[in-house]
Amino acid sequence: MSLTDGLRLTPAQWGAIAAHLTRALPEEACGLLAGRGGVVRAVYPVENRLHSPVAYEMDPAQQIETMVAIEDAGWEITGIFHSHPAGPPTPSPTDVAQAYYPESLYLICAPDGAGAWRGRVFRIEAGRVAEAPLIIQE
Repeated sequence: MSLTDGLRLTPAQWGAIAAHLTRALPEEACGLLAGRGGVVRAVYPVENRLHSPVAYEMDPAQQIETMVAIEDAGWEITGIFHSHPAGPPTPSPTDVAQAYYPESLYLICAPDGAGAWRGRVFRIEAGRVAEAPLIIQE
């Protein structure tokens, strides 16, 4: 599977992401996804140092530590995830402007109104946004 084919998570990985997002409410939450191609092998929650309901910035020390761990494992940053607690799971103008990793996919999650999370995946490169599939299966 390649990144152009979308992002593949297991139900347990999706559950770990959802738990991190829920714990952070009402603030945005964020983290990194590690693996190869579009197949996620590990989920790394990272603290949002802004503690904001409308913006996120990964804690720099934790982000670097996580990136080193991903590299040491022989993986790549397959995806970057964050939540929109009060908005749709689509890239905001800020998300597009701050998409500094065009080789990674962006998973944006929002509450679905029924107590669960809805996620959508995007490739964001040079200001262009294209949706990619989110596949959750074993």
